[in-house]
Amino acid sequence: MSSVWILENEQQQAGAEDLSRISEFALAGHQKSQNYLKKLWPECTWQTIKERLMIEGSVWYVWWMDGVNQHLLNIAKL
Repeated sequence: MSSVWILENEQQQAGAEDLSRISEFALAGHQKSQNYLKKLWPECTWQTIKERLMIEGSVWYVWWMDGVNQHLLNIAKL
């Protein structure tokens, strides 16, 4: 029997869900969402972000959570 590990706190889980919605808009071609994601990950081009959004893995998780945490900081500044 395996266990499910939850690595995020409640705030991070909510931020990840919100960022997932923004990512869906961006992948559908919404320019404002694409620009927002490029601000979260300034070291990445849109093409790199797009590719990473479509894969999974441990490196991806760390990259994703960096974006989630930056997204939460952006929300806190509002």
